[in-house]
Amino acid sequence: MNICIIGQYPPQVGGIATYTKQLSDKLEEEGHNVYILTYPQNIKRKKNIFEAKTINIPIIRGISFILSSYSLLNQIIEKYDIDIVHANYIIPPGLIASLMHKKDVKIVVTTHGSDINILPSNKIIKPLIKYTLKHSDNIYFVSEKLEEKALALNIPQLKEKSKLTPNTVNIHKFKPIKENEKKLNKQYHNPLVIFIGNLVKQKGLIYLLEAKKIAKTKYDLLIYGEGPEKKLLEKYIQENKLENTYLMGKTTTPEKIIPESDVMVLPSISEGASIVALESMSCGKPLVITNSGNISSIITNNETGIIVPIKNPSKLSEEIDKLIKNKEKRENIGKNARKLIIEKYSQMKIPYLE
Repeated sequence: MNICIIGQYPPQVGGIATYTKQLSDKLEEEGHNVYILTYPQNIKRKKNIFEAKTINIPIIRGISFILSSYSLLNQIIEKYDIDIVHANYIIPPGLIASLMHKKDVKIVVTTHGSDINILPSNKIIKPLIKYTLKHSDNIYFVSEKLEEKALALNIPQLKEKSKLTPNTVNIHKFKPIKENEKKLNKQYHNPLVIFIGNLVKQKGLIYLLEAKKIAKTKYDLLIYGEGPEKKLLEKYIQENKLENTYLMGKTTTPEKIIPESDVMVLPSISEGASIVALESMSCGKPLVITNSGNISSIITNNETGIIVPIKNPSKLSEEIDKLIKNKEKRENIGKNARKLIIEKYSQMKIPYLE
């Protein structure tokens, strides 16, 4: 088959870019022709990758991407005889795909979290979400919670078009390493607590810094990522004189960073089915995560991870401190987490290939 995937793609960082890469690799392994429609980023590998033009102003960027992608997707469908258009996120990729519903092409949308968790509360965007879901042939949800929220929008035939397809992780790429293989401990001499993700409000990083401020143990906090909250975080670190707290910039090699950690943390206010959470568990690392998202529903507290309330720096700090003090607990949770990933979240399933 000829398949066009719309969404973020490396070198962009984040769960969706990772998912798109995993999906395209899997499809190509199965012998399908894959074409990527993504945001402009000067990708070196140009073959079968198409970058829509955008105006890099926050309010206008999404609209310009939709307009540019609509024209480009039309061309891709016609030139490469596309059978399936697979969009990652409802808005804007799913909307772009759904505008092709009158063509002889199957429209598939995967919803990953924030699109269903946050966007329906926007009165302007909600009708666009309903339009997209109505005019898509299949909707894939990475968790039952997301499916329930979408069904609450009361869109005709949505249940019949829906399918649960949990995120997965490459357990051979994201795996534990031996102590003597670690490199970061040559630079940092305290236990390492690491966050990887976009520096945006919904990631709850301000609460992580507040937790660090009241920590009763000594550890180095490394925050990997870029985003609009960076200046706010820098200001908080400076004003509160937080020691051993570092904004590291973005990383394109999380598989090298995560195994170096002693504790991984995801303090989100709102979260979908976080891929970096699965990657952390696959690396055998204890993950401290809020109960905001869908990953917390697969974790057994104190067995395969640690679950804390959202916006609660006191509890977050307390649980990180407990793990820093107790190496045996860290190792046990990490082993259990990796076992869970291997058993249930290591094989990517693509429904339209089944």
